[in-house]
Amino acid sequence: MCKKRRTFTLYKKVLNKLTKTTKKSKILKLAYRIFNSELTDLQELYNSTLIAYKQTSIIKRNKGEFVNVVENQDEFLLENINEFCSNVNSLEYDLRQLVLIRLISILEHYLINNVKYIFTETKAPFKSALRIEFQYQELLSFKSLTDIFNKIITKECRQLSSGGFKDIIKYYKSKFDIDLNSFFSSQTRMFQYHDIRHLFVHNLGKTDKQYRKKYNTTKVGLSINDAYLMNAISDVRTFVEIVNKHTLEFIEKSKSENRIEPNMRTLVFSFQNLNPFLDLIDDNFSFWSNDDLVVLKDLVLERKDLGDNFIELKIYGEVIKVGDYFNIFRKTAKSNQSIRKIRKHSDDYQPPTPKITEKKYVEPSPKIKITEDMIFNVNEMLPESPWPIGIHKTIASELNLSNKTVRRIIHIILKKQESQLENSENQITEELEESK
Repeated sequence: MCKKRRTFTLYKKVLNKLTKTTKKSKILKLAYRIFNSELTDLQELYNSTLIAYKQTSIIKRNKGEFVNVVENQDEFLLENINEFCSNVNSLEYDLRQLVLIRLISILEHYLINNVKYIFTETKAPFKSALRIEFQYQELLSFKSLTDIFNKIITKECRQLSSGGFKDIIKYYKSKFDIDLNSFFSSQTRMFQYHDIRHLFVHNLGKTDKQYRKKYNTTKVGLSINDAYLMNAISDVRTFVEIVNKHTLEFIEKSKSENRIEPNMRTLVFSFQNLNPFLDLIDDNFSFWSNDDLVVLKDLVLERKDLGDNFIELKIYGEVIKVGDYFNIFRKTAKSNQSIRKIRKHSDDYQPPTPKITEKKYVEPSPKIKITEDMIFNVNEMLPESPWPIGIHKTIASELNLSNKTVRRIIHIILKKQESQLENSENQITEELEESK
């Protein structure tokens, strides 16, 4: 518990320090959101599997041979359940191995996915002298710059995926000036988690000379207990939190350093959504600007419906290209007298907010407080173990409770049974010692 508290305290201190220097993002970014979801699912899988192991052990101790209390079950289960009960400790060890392997995979996926997110926000750090070759056939099949961007970032991320954790650290330092090595007081552990994952995957958990020399150990086989796994999960979560904060800092700094160049222009204008303009606002509409062929989708930043059959278009690009495109609109309007005048706005123009039908906000139902009566009623309705699939739904329907509430109550009951069993075993042990 002390180790977990120290890690949690470190985690809070680091985040508090970073919060003072970084504006809190209102939108949780996609890469971080995926990481959080995956890690939460992994922890739930680990905890629920441990509960299942403990429940099986309790039934084994209380009823003797598990087969005697199982009716109408799968034949394979009946033949192997006793062997399963005797190997619970070994299975828990295997479970921790699998969870650690998955944990490091989630971390590496986040770090690579985060690169994609940075690329969508700013292209500045990816501008290098590296060359990329295209065949005429491939290049001409691209519909827009987006296809080329996808090609570039996919190649970057594929190279990171084939490398290791050290390659990712070097990449973050060279591209974004983000030093992942400096984020954690015990950075050696982050490398050790990756090395252990590698040995579990490629050497069945057996250490080699390189590992034993690097970490000054003589152990031939790796051993992971529950405390070590919990520390690993806490360390990874802390590490990603800090990386996310520094990523937001980097993007904000990069955007401020790469404002609109003097020869670039942003133009906002609105027009009637009538037939003469339909071809002009098609994404694939192309026109010549001096000797350059320009496609509209490379200029458009934003398109809005203002109501009253008016559309607003916000375009950005070289001054001459933006001007040529706007002149096409003016010529089209002059040749069609029925069209009202095109409205041109300044760069900081704020369009009127479209009318939106308000939806009634329904407050979420508060979390139901579990009482002793509820626990008693659920316990009375529970049949003898093993329970049939979906028993919580049946009980929930009878007691007019939600499925989630009944699941929580069953979890409480299992914990109480386990606690009572442990107390009973301790009492018997004390009585035996006194009799001696």
